[in-house]
Amino acid sequence: MGEHDCIGARCAEGERFVPIAILPPARGERAAMVQNSDAPGGEGEGHGPGITAIGPVMPERKVREWALVLQSSELWHAVRYTPAGWVLLVRDQDYDFAATSIDRYEAENRDWPPRRPRERPRHPPSIVAGVAFAALALFFFLVTGPASGGGRLFQRGASVADLVVGPEPWRAITALTLHADSAHVIGNVISGTVFASAVQRRLGPGGTALAVVASGAIGNFANALWHQSLGHHHASIGASTAVFGAIGLLAATQLMLDRAHDKDSGEKRHLLQLVAPLVGGLSLLGALGASPRADLGAHAFGLLSGAAIGLVAGLSLRKHPARSRPLAQVAMGAVATGIVLGAWQLALRA
Repeated sequence: MGEHDCIGARCAEGERFVPIAILPPARGERAAMVQNSDAPGGEGEGHGPGITAIGPVMPERKVREWALVLQSSELWHAVRYTPAGWVLLVRDQDYDFAATSIDRYEAENRDWPPRRPRERPRHPPSIVAGVAFAALALFFFLVTGPASGGGRLFQRGASVADLVVGPEPWRAITALTLHADSAHVIGNVISGTVFASAVQRRLGPGGTALAVVASGAIGNFANALWHQSLGHHHASIGASTAVFGAIGLLAATQLMLDRAHDKDSGEKRHLLQLVAPLVGGLSLLGALGASPRADLGAHAFGLLSGAAIGLVAGLSLRKHPARSRPLAQVAMGAVATGIVLGAWQLALRA
C-alpha cells in the first residue's frame, strides 16, 4: 500500500491501514482519486495525527456532495480514495461539526429527487391480442395464401384507392386481413401482438380490438383518399396499418397520462418531455415502416388515426378511474369482430 493510502494515523511501511472514524458505506460505482486543492499544506496534510477520516463511502458523487457541504462551512477537508472506498479527511477539532453537517444534509435530501410513480395498468394481462393476430396468420396460411396466387379474396378485398373512396369502402377493412407472403404476415403478427398487448393494459382487450380495427380502417381510407387526390392508381394490403394504429394509440394514451400526472403532482415538463411519446411513435414509423416494399402512406395514416383515437381514449382514462367492466369489453370486442366479418360479407356479395 502506498504512502498516500495511509490516513487517520501514522503508518510505517507494511502496516495495515486503520481509519480513525468509519461511517457505513453507501452503494455506488467505481471512481477516480480526487483531492481538495484548498487544503493547507497540500497532499501531505492528511498523513499525521490530528486528522480524522469520515468514510469509506461510495460512489465518488456522494463524497463530492459531502465535500461541498464542508466547503460551504469553510472547513478544511481533503478527499482520498482507499481500497475500502472514498474517505473525507477533516481535522479532529472539526470532526463533530463536519459529521453533524453531513448527517443534516443526508436527512434533508433522503428522498430527493422524488421518484416518479410507475403507471398502474388498468387492466390485467390478456391473451386476446395474441389470439387475434394468430387468427390472422391462420387466415393467411389456411384460406388466402400469398398474393402471388391472385385469388378471389385478393380481388375482392384489396384496398384499391378508387374503390375504397367510391362504391366499396369496406375494402379499407378487408385489406387489413390480407398479406403478400408469409414474411409479411409473420412480421405483422409479431409486432402487432407486442404493441396491442401493451395498449390493452390501458384500454382492455375489447377496447383495444375496436380501437386497432378502427385506426387501421381509417388509416386505409385516408391513404386511399390521398392517392386518389393525387391521381394515383393505388392498391395495398396488410395489417401493418392497424399495427401502426396500435403504436399511435400507445403514444397518445401515454401523452395523456403524462399530462394527467403533471396536473395532479404540479410538475412541469420540458417540451421535449411532453412530446417524447409521439416522437417515439414517429421513430418507430421510420424504423419499421419505411422499407422499399412498405406502403409508407398507409403506415403514416395508421399512426395518425391511432393517435387521434388514443387522444380521445386518453381523456376517458384521465377522467375515470380503472374499473372492471367485463361486459363492456366483451361488447367492444364483439363489435370489432362484427366489423371485420361484416366487411368480408359485403366484399363477397359485391
